[in-house]
Amino acid sequence: MSSDAEKLEVFAVQCPNPTCRKFMLVEARDRGNVVPCLICKTPIRVGAAPLKVGKTDSPSR
Repeated sequence: MSSDAEKLEVFAVQCPNPTCRKFMLVEARDRGNVVPCLICKTPIRVGAAPLKVGKTDSPSR
């Protein structure tokens, strides 16, 4: 039996405040949003999902 907690994708972000610089875990659903640092409350812009590099379909000549 699988629960939603097992499917939760999280990743680490670092606070940009030079006096804080703490790491925290954010959920994948926060990508592209601004979240406050849990310690100093500095706004942190969470990066977008990484681009998937794949084979590009090019027209045949």
